[in-house]
Amino acid sequence: MIDLLKTLAVLVAVVVMVRRRWHLGAVMALGAAFLAFSYLTPPLRFLGGVWTALASPRALEMTATLVFTMIMEHILRTTGTLRRMVASLSEILPDSRLIMGAMPAMIGMLPSPGGAVFSAPMVREASAHLTLPADQKAFINYWYRHVWEYVSPLYPGIILVAGLSRIPYQKIVLANSAFAVSVILWGVLFCFRGVGSAPVPVGETVGKRRALRTFIISVAPILATLIFVVVLQVNPVAAMGGMTGLLFAVHRYGPARIVTTLRESVSVKALSLIFGIMIFQETLRLTGALDGISHFFVASGLPVLVIITAIPFLAGVMTGLTVAFVGITFPILMPLMGGDIPSLGLLSLAFGSGFAGVMLSPVHLCLVLTGEYFEADMGRVFRRLWIPQVLVLAAAVVPVYIFS
Repeated sequence: MIDLLKTLAVLVAVVVMVRRRWHLGAVMALGAAFLAFSYLTPPLRFLGGVWTALASPRALEMTATLVFTMIMEHILRTTGTLRRMVASLSEILPDSRLIMGAMPAMIGMLPSPGGAVFSAPMVREASAHLTLPADQKAFINYWYRHVWEYVSPLYPGIILVAGLSRIPYQKIVLANSAFAVSVILWGVLFCFRGVGSAPVPVGETVGKRRALRTFIISVAPILATLIFVVVLQVNPVAAMGGMTGLLFAVHRYGPARIVTTLRESVSVKALSLIFGIMIFQETLRLTGALDGISHFFVASGLPVLVIITAIPFLAGVMTGLTVAFVGITFPILMPLMGGDIPSLGLLSLAFGSGFAGVMLSPVHLCLVLTGEYFEADMGRVFRRLWIPQVLVLAAAVVPVYIFS
């Protein structure tokens, strides 16, 4: 119980500071310090955790991936590639709403940390002729960026579930498909409320065949990166770094222009957001807060459905990472789901609940960076987000009813 109270107190403090418009990177670092203090963590141990959070191979890879994402986005935007991409797609697709949903969904196929940064400029370009508030643009980009994580083998979370449960991946996808379909359908209703079907202005038309060719050429750097990472299993940093170098060469960037691009594209503020979030996540691990909360719920005597829903959700909210909530909570929950071979319906419920927490987490990198890009009021984004996310989670009745 004490673990739950301590962690909730820290989360309340984080929410209060965010509401006062403090910089989120600083807020998460302060939240980590508060959490460490509440567990009487020795200062040197806490500083060791900070070093691990910032200097571990995973942290360095995440940071490098985001840096290359920023640089590639800047190149594609300043060379007019993004504009041509949206204009050509606008001639192929008749509705700007389709474009705003399709772009982040396509980029979402690449499991890149903070990948919403890549699709955000596309949503902005596709909505330039519309009078949409910043929080709605951020919501659209964030929502459709995460269609695939319920079902795609490219995301490690669902693969980890299959490994822990010893249930074939294909069966888990079948059970989780209700969530993915719900994301698409509820997104149509909530993301595009008040948005008409006006096409994106494209000026002089060139014909669908030529527009398709232009779109393929424009999107080629992104598709190539997807192929390298997903099909050929190339490290994301190497794939994106190589593509960045190729774009510099293709567009004949000289040393001076490269330096200017690096200065303008790499946001220190965005990097500080990542650092704060990673420190907070490492402090959760260091203090054992989530383990304590999980064991409290398991020993509480609450109904099984409540426990299976609550524990992954809380872990998802606190970590903002699918792999984290799966790795921390599923080993504890497996006995409650049916033993060695757990109930597929309950397994799907736990995953859907945990990912709902991830989507609503104030430390979810995609949410933070999307809000930062559009300069959106995060309170307004959350108000748009929570109802459709609850409705998506309600789709769990389908796998629970069918597979339990």
